[in-house]
Amino acid sequence: MHGVIFTSFRDYLVSAHGNDTATAVFGAEPEYLLSESYPDDGLLRLVELASAHTGLEPDELFFELGVFTAEVTFARLYPAFFDVCPSTRDFLLTVETRIHELVRATIPNAGPPHLDITPLGDKGVSIVYASPRRMCVLLRGLTEGAARRYGEHAEMDERTCMLRGDPACTFDVSFSLGSPSA
Repeated sequence: MHGVIFTSFRDYLVSAHGNDTATAVFGAEPEYLLSESYPDDGLLRLVELASAHTGLEPDELFFELGVFTAEVTFARLYPAFFDVCPSTRDFLLTVETRIHELVRATIPNAGPPHLDITPLGDKGVSIVYASPRRMCVLLRGLTEGAARRYGEHAEMDERTCMLRGDPACTFDVSFSLGSPSA
């Protein structure tokens, strides 16, 4: 798992649950570097620990981590990736070629998932996600966070899911202006 995810998780905990919670979860952890990758089980362990401290289910934390990571962390660290695209749809269509290929080439042992993102009609995308991590909830959050960065909301219809035994998760995604309804 890319170090930026660990760093973003710590920042999310500070922002959403306070410094005491972040310290309780990350207090004994090493400093996670943005230029390194780390074992996936470390993130799973931290999410479980955060779940115990916040009362939120791990899936809720993964989703919220994804939203925060795309909307805040990625937008702050990599604004040019967002600035060259006028909409969430256009941005998502470039993730694999512009971002994931760069991560694979520059960070040893980095393993971002391979995403197959294709246009769906004039305004949506289809995302096929297959990863041994099976973190489709994090992908949902990342998609929603990217949409929020553009002042949009992502409506995701998950047609297949690895957690239900399918070989991949398949999402049909449409976008609307504004934030998600409560």
